[in-house]
This record gives sequence, C-alpha cells and structure tokens, in this order.
Amino acid sequence: MISRRAKLAWLYGISLSAAAACLAAVAAAPLLMAHGSKNAVLIYALFSPLCHQRPDRSFFLAGFPLAVCARCLGIYGGAFLGLAARPLVRPLTDLRPPRTAVFLAASLPLAIDAVGNGLRFWSSPGWLRLATGLVWGPFLPYYFLSGIGSLFASPDERK
Repeated sequence: MISRRAKLAWLYGISLSAAAACLAAVAAAPLLMAHGSKNAVLIYALFSPLCHQRPDRSFFLAGFPLAVCARCLGIYGGAFLGLAARPLVRPLTDLRPPRTAVFLAASLPLAIDAVGNGLRFWSSPGWLRLATGLVWGPFLPYYFLSGIGSLFASPDERK
C-alpha cells in the first residue's frame, strides 16, 4: 500500500511539472509562431478559454504576444513559484490552506486593479498587471493541493 505521504509527494510533483509546462507553453506559442509552426495556433487556442489574450495587455516574445495576458502570466508564474516554495513553507502533509484574511489581502490588489480596468477608471501598464498576478498566484496551489490532497486523507484526518 502506498503511504499518504508518498501520494502527496506524487501529487506535488505532478502539479509542479504541470505548472512548469504551462509556463513553457505560454512562452513557446510566440516562438513557434515566429517560426511558422501550426502548433502555435493550438497553444493559443488552449489558453483562449482561460484568458482574453488581448495583445495590448500582453507581453511579446519574438514579435508575437505570449499565449496569455500580463495578469495571467503573473498568476501562472506566481502559482509555479508558490508550488516550488511549498515544501519550504510547510510539510506536504500539512494540507491547511492559508488563512482567509491572508488570501483576501493578497486578492485585494488584483481585484482593485481588475475592477478599475473593467470600469475604465484607468488602464494599468503590463508590469502592474503582472505584479498583481504574482502577488495572488502563489496562494492558488495551497488551495488546490488542500482540495485534491484531502482525497488521500483518512476519514479521521478529514475532520
């Protein structure tokens, strides 16, 4: 029988690999587009349900926009950094998510900026959109790992 710790380590490894693959795909899309590869269109299409992909809100590589906007890039990058730092912050077997107040505090800059942009009070530069995503993104893996990891918990540990 595989131990709970081993299952959580496997889940962590898969999650970290998936986050790295997402970031690689975000950067690969414009590089592939610059080389005329049809695979670039597929990558852009895969990210389109998750991001508006507006060029005026995106960073460019090789003359083409990344597969996601600056804010989404920050969220994905932050999620990857949060996952990478996770074992340094607390053991993988500790599935408690961050305190709600901490999560809300990290969400506030992103929410204010997104609402302000949505209501056309201002138009944030790309670096600010990236920064708000980088502040919020690292918290997401904690909730993901807590939720999925709880599937490996015994009935006593779920209480």
